[in-house]
Amino acid sequence: MEAAMVSAFSGAMGSLLAKLAGLLEKDFKLASSAKKDILFLRDEMRSINTSLMVLSEMDEPIDLPHRELRDKVRELAYDMEDCVDIYTHSANKAGFLYDLNTLGARYETAKLIKDLKARVEQLGNRHNLFVQLPERPRAVRVDPRIQALYTDAANLQGIDGPRQELVELLQDGAPQLKVVSIVGSGGIGKTTLVNQVYKAIQGRYDCTAFVSVSRAPNLIKILSDLLDRIGWYSSSQDDTEELISTLRDYLQDKRYLIVIDDIWTIEAWNIIRCCFIENNHGSRVITTTRTEGTAKECCSTLHDVYKIRPLNEVDSRRLFYRRIFQSEDACPEQLKSISSEILKKCGGLPLAILTIGGILATHQETCSMEIWEKMIHSFRFQLETSPALEWMRHVFDLGYNDLSLDLKTCMLYLGIFPEDCKILKDDLLRRWIAEGFITDRHSHCQEEIAESYYFELINRNMIQIAEYDDCGEVISVRVHDLVLEYIVLKSTEQNFITTINDKHRTKGSSEVRRLSLHVRNSENYNVLENMVLTQIRSFNLWGPAQWLPSLKKFRLLRVLHLDIFGSEDRQYDMSSVSSLFQLRYLRTRGILCRKLLQTQLQNLEQLQTLEVVSEQEYYDLDARMLPSTLRHLKIKAGVKLVGEIGRLRDLRTLCEFEILLRNGERMKELGELTNLRELKLYRCQSGGDKTCDVLLSSLCRLSSLRSLTIRGPTSLNRYPDFLARWSPPPRHLRRLHMVTCLFSTVPADFLSQLANLSSLEINVRSLQSDGVDVLARLTLLVHLTLHVESAPREGIVVICHAAFPNLREFLFRCEAPCLAFEARAMPTLRVLHIECYERGKRLSDGVLDGIEHLGSLHELKVDVFELKDFMSRFDEYFIMHSSAVVEEPNVEEHRRWERESLEAALKEAISKHPGSLRVVIQ
Repeated sequence: MEAAMVSAFSGAMGSLLAKLAGLLEKDFKLASSAKKDILFLRDEMRSINTSLMVLSEMDEPIDLPHRELRDKVRELAYDMEDCVDIYTHSANKAGFLYDLNTLGARYETAKLIKDLKARVEQLGNRHNLFVQLPERPRAVRVDPRIQALYTDAANLQGIDGPRQELVELLQDGAPQLKVVSIVGSGGIGKTTLVNQVYKAIQGRYDCTAFVSVSRAPNLIKILSDLLDRIGWYSSSQDDTEELISTLRDYLQDKRYLIVIDDIWTIEAWNIIRCCFIENNHGSRVITTTRTEGTAKECCSTLHDVYKIRPLNEVDSRRLFYRRIFQSEDACPEQLKSISSEILKKCGGLPLAILTIGGILATHQETCSMEIWEKMIHSFRFQLETSPALEWMRHVFDLGYNDLSLDLKTCMLYLGIFPEDCKILKDDLLRRWIAEGFITDRHSHCQEEIAESYYFELINRNMIQIAEYDDCGEVISVRVHDLVLEYIVLKSTEQNFITTINDKHRTKGSSEVRRLSLHVRNSENYNVLENMVLTQIRSFNLWGPAQWLPSLKKFRLLRVLHLDIFGSEDRQYDMSSVSSLFQLRYLRTRGILCRKLLQTQLQNLEQLQTLEVVSEQEYYDLDARMLPSTLRHLKIKAGVKLVGEIGRLRDLRTLCEFEILLRNGERMKELGELTNLRELKLYRCQSGGDKTCDVLLSSLCRLSSLRSLTIRGPTSLNRYPDFLARWSPPPRHLRRLHMVTCLFSTVPADFLSQLANLSSLEINVRSLQSDGVDVLARLTLLVHLTLHVESAPREGIVVICHAAFPNLREFLFRCEAPCLAFEARAMPTLRVLHIECYERGKRLSDGVLDGIEHLGSLHELKVDVFELKDFMSRFDEYFIMHSSAVVEEPNVEEHRRWERESLEAALKEAISKHPGSLRVVIQ
């Protein structure tokens, strides 16, 4: 395979070689001696790169002579590409070709090339140290069994016994607040165990929460997360004492269960513990930590310290075989002996077993004795004798060494992000592409290649799934703490990423290439003053704006990420962005960016991603100010995109775009963006039938759409069913959210063409008898939101046997909770959300009849509204014309009776469910 243009191992070598060839092809009218020197540089660096690729196949750690040579070549390639970029950019500027022909310009260019040649010659023949190694196959498909592995995690990791022990320890009937602490080494499965315990008993408590801490905890975020998880909405607070006080007040009369995962220090616990009030309601707190001293400090008594044990031999073997063969009985006889050796070295650590098992599972010849022997022979002696963290490093080395060069680079790039950060899939893939890590290959585009790398890292247990989206797809991942430590270590060794946080700074021995700041305080930002920033390719800031240096100090940025807090009301001079001619990715959050977006950005001819998150700004953004190279444009609804939007024909993502039905030309231009994959529309302002037709005509041209969301005021309800005339709709559409667009009834002909739909949100005036059957034909649905403006004539909505086989989440909004479920309906449904109003029981023939048939149901939420609050969610036009709006004379006692009657009917239905549901009625 062709190597990526940029990698952690060889730096910018691939990109440099292409640019040196370009220098020779373009007519820069350089002196003949300079051309000869460029030829020398190209040929010499090409030769070195060939040997460097062989060296990249050697297992880490590389011996000192090879490592020194690799580092020199890598830094030289970076510097050479920087010089080429600067001079070719200058040569392409208007009028510069004339200056270049002058004697002085020729002299400066020739001198630069001479200097670069001298640096190459200094390497001498040292690249002869490179050793030839056989090429290894790299193409591996994503393992389809990964989903099953996550589903069966509790059984596979043998935690039934520990889970039961902890449940008994927690559920001892004592009314006093009890804190139980789970202690064990990293990678032993503390979080997995506590999560299983949490799921087993959370239904017995009034409120629950599960939050994670880290080595450098952000206590403000942890306390805010606690408030959010227990269900208390709080405006942004940045005062620890105030957050603790709010938490104590809320928990005062609650029976609560709270998990504090991965506490590193006693100091952090001493602050967090202040939140937990003793109220004699039988509340419980569970903590996990890696040190026994911290565990003893956390728990109520020494008896409440639970030391997690490694997996025994039987459970280790079960986990190992299922990871590789999907069955504990499927291991070939000839591999059982050597598998025992591998498991002995893994020592019962689930993370180690999964890592090694993942490597073997992804080999094309899974049952090859040679491959298994190579695995066991590559273990280091220290794996058996070193402390746990060092031991795990060697396990990570095994996984890391088995990655392709491109995958190694993509994995190390995860060190850019802060600890405990949820890394969004789309954001990560776009960063990889912007950094030059991904190269088009054969018929696969960069996005497809990047996605395959992403899932392969999940597949190999290098990263962990954090969240799924409404379509059932992975939307974000996390990096395990130990894996992140390993990544930072490797990144420092290769001068790939320099990280600075409130306590630590990691930097290689060479110039900074990628800088990532994870800081909370506004002090010590002067450490950047002595740092050379001109050669930095990626600048990432999570922290106060004081840490943001002048953009004029940068010159060669490819990626600029600014996630700034505490500065929403301040304006920053971002105009210098327009001079960053290499910029490909720009994301800002937390600062006012009007000046940035009104800058002449169209000269940034390589910019592909522009995302600006700002809640407080309202202004027009002229599309003529943006480069035509943009692929992903994400702006908030208050920023109105105007001008010639049709010129942005490379756009794949557009969020959010304001619909102005009175502007037919604007609606027509939307249809020019035929490459769109994701589109979010907002504020459907009033217009006429003709402009609705123009909008519909534009949508009909967007045949590549995968996701369409229409939100905001429901003015489109004045034109019901206009979207039902969308023909043909995009055949690849997976998400369609359009509750702000009314349909008279479920549009059967329209929906029948959307066989790939996974997530649907729809609003209908009435639900006919066959309406649910039409929806049930969408067998791939994972998420469904159905708003019905008036109760069905039949009085009940029946979900039939075997309907909605893959549905996991269902939100039903109607006057009454008039749902009935037949046996084996919605077999995978986990979350059911009902919205109705107080007279719901009176309007319904049944209330959640057959809910006991929903065997997978985990959570039931019912929101009961007063009539005026319920109807306000529908369009005012239809409220005026709906018979359901006519409210009989209201007596408070009568309203109370209706609410209590409805709640009693709901509780009666819920009592029939055999499972332990998490129920919220409000």
